[in-house]
Amino acid sequence: MKNILFLLSFISFYSFATTAINISNEDLYIESNKIEILKEKNEIHFLGNLKIANNYMRISAEKAEYNSKNKILNIIGNNAEIISNSSDSNFSGHAKKIIVYDNNSIELSGDAYLENDGIKFKSSSIRFNQKDGKILN
Repeated sequence: MKNILFLLSFISFYSFATTAINISNEDLYIESNKIEILKEKNEIHFLGNLKIANNYMRISAEKAEYNSKNKILNIIGNNAEIISNSSDSNFSGHAKKIIVYDNNSIELSGDAYLENDGIKFKSSSIRFNQKDGKILN
């Protein structure tokens, strides 16, 4: 009986899947090998070959967790990468963790590296605006 309850506690999609979530009135399009929906935790987990994109940036990593209550997307990978998609702002970087917040900001955390218009930043944590690439305090 416990096994049946455990299996019913989440829904998984085991094939390659594409979906969109809305953060800051911007749609993020997400592709991954597997999607798990955990309704009781208000979370969606994206696992394997993760690719995320919107009008401003592209991210590649191994996995991500989206909390629909807080509207925060935590992206995790040995070297999660982010690249600007906008001709108005030229940035790229990588970190162990990338966090997309509901206020259009992105945080690179853990061996964070960001290059923006030829200026290189290296820190344990870097937070910037995804629309214009400007560093935030």
